[in-house]
Amino acid sequence: MSDSDDSDVPLALLAARKKKAATAAPQADDDSEPEEESSEEEEFDDGDDDDDDDFEEGMEEDDEEEEEEEEVDAKYYSSDSSDDVPLSSLKSPKKKKAKAAAKSPTKKAPAKKTTKAKTKTDTKARKKAAKKSSSSGKKSPVPSGKSSAGGNRPNLPCFALCDNDLDKGRLIQRFLCRWWYAVEWPDPSSLPDSPPKGYDALNGFAGVYICTRGASIGRIVDKRDKSTAPSFANYARKSSEELQGLLLKALAKQKEQLVEAEGPGTDAEKELGKMEKWTRKLNCKKLDKEAATALKAAGIRLE
Repeated sequence: MSDSDDSDVPLALLAARKKKAATAAPQADDDSEPEEESSEEEEFDDGDDDDDDDFEEGMEEDDEEEEEEEEVDAKYYSSDSSDDVPLSSLKSPKKKKAKAAAKSPTKKAPAKKTTKAKTKTDTKARKKAAKKSSSSGKKSPVPSGKSSAGGNRPNLPCFALCDNDLDKGRLIQRFLCRWWYAVEWPDPSSLPDSPPKGYDALNGFAGVYICTRGASIGRIVDKRDKSTAPSFANYARKSSEELQGLLLKALAKQKEQLVEAEGPGTDAEKELGKMEKWTRKLNCKKLDKEAATALKAAGIRLE
């Protein structure tokens, strides 16, 4: 057999051939060789046999390991499960899902625009309504039995004038806050000379008496003239010009007593000065006309 053929022969066959050649060599020689040489050859042959056995066992173990690796590779590469799918193919669906998720919120954008458009139109409508009401400059009088705050109220002058924010109503209110600086009420000449029998005068309230004896203990009797009392209804009957004079008189007296008690330059004195300027600038005829229309619309008639 040529050298090229020997290179293709497995190592195990070469070892077997060497073994046969080694065993055949002593048989071809003379039979007269000493027995010592035959014993040495037997020992050498035994050693070669052991080496050949170990070599064959190693080859068999290598073959088994290669077969196991091939089986494992076959399992992994022949499997159709998602675990064997390449990473590049797994990335593509995620990108598609991400794109789909990114596209979905853009579809809801028109709804937001519509809501914003609605709010803008609502605000524009409100602004237009406010401009119309302010441009008119006239306040509609309150109907009879009703106030601007809604709900039913008694037909009283205070509601008709104050709910319409009229200057005459404001003039009356400011005077009633300090009426005792300009008016003395009750009139001492209209009061009885002595309290009724069984009653005593109530301190601080001239013309008011309280029962202290008999079966009506604690009963209060008021002898003051209520037709001249400092109430809104009574002073609404007065002209704006008269009310203007009364308020200026009350402010002057109040400022005088304030300076005597606390000295000049106080904040309260400055406020009284501002109110005095406002009172002097009033157009009394205009105030009376506005009050008359408001009272008429409310169905109120002052005697």
